Amino acid sequence: MMASQAPPNAAAIDRITLLDPRVVQAWCAELQCTEHELRAAVYAVGSDPEQVRRYFRRGRETPEMLED
Repeated sequence: MMASQAPPNAAAIDRITLLDPRVVQAWCAELQCTEHELRAAVYAVGSDPEQVRRYFRRGRETPEMLED
């Protein structure tokens, strides 16, 4: 009997791979983005999750957040 595979936990994955639809879906849920946005982020900064998080944080900052 074959065990069913649980959906991946994005936090437990050390690289964002765009080849596995389950991994893409997990990261989209984790980062609250679309697949297209995730693919653009990985293309821009690479597959390191922390770099992708930073990419999204920069894109979502408002002018008020940038003032110090």
